[in-house]
Amino acid sequence: MMNIVTALVGEHGPLRSQIDALALAAPRMSAEQLRAAALALSSGIDSHATLEDELLFAPLAASGLVPAGEVEEMFDDHRQIEALLGQLVAPLAETVRADPQQTVSRLATLVRRHFEQEENVLFPAALRALDADELEELGARWADRRGIDVGGLELSTFDAARR
Repeated sequence: MMNIVTALVGEHGPLRSQIDALALAAPRMSAEQLRAAALALSSGIDSHATLEDELLFAPLAASGLVPAGEVEEMFDDHRQIEALLGQLVAPLAETVRADPQQTVSRLATLVRRHFEQEENVLFPAALRALDADELEELGARWADRRGIDVGGLELSTFDAARR
């Protein structure tokens, strides 16, 4: 089985690459290209944030074992990220749009900081606060929501095969 923290950290890599690529390419993109790239990024980030909120942050907040402010900061980051993505994917015909290059820069900075906070503070706190069975149950729910069948996989099998 896979625990929820391992699953969510695994999603950070591709999302980080995607936001870095967007930040690098954005200055050379047309408005429509930037909007299309932001739509693709938005899909991945939105689903990731929803799963984090529902499968990890809500149980952590309910446990009372992690300071409420740390969890609320993650919820707040998700709202800010969603708002910035919303600015980038807004129809081009809208008359009032923030500077898209500035928005991409702010988004990239926020996402990187958010991932670092999760990986260095919140996820380690979750590993301490929630027991192994609960972490694995939440990981199973993550796999189900992602449509991944990990039922027959034992991670130790992969470790043994590499030796």
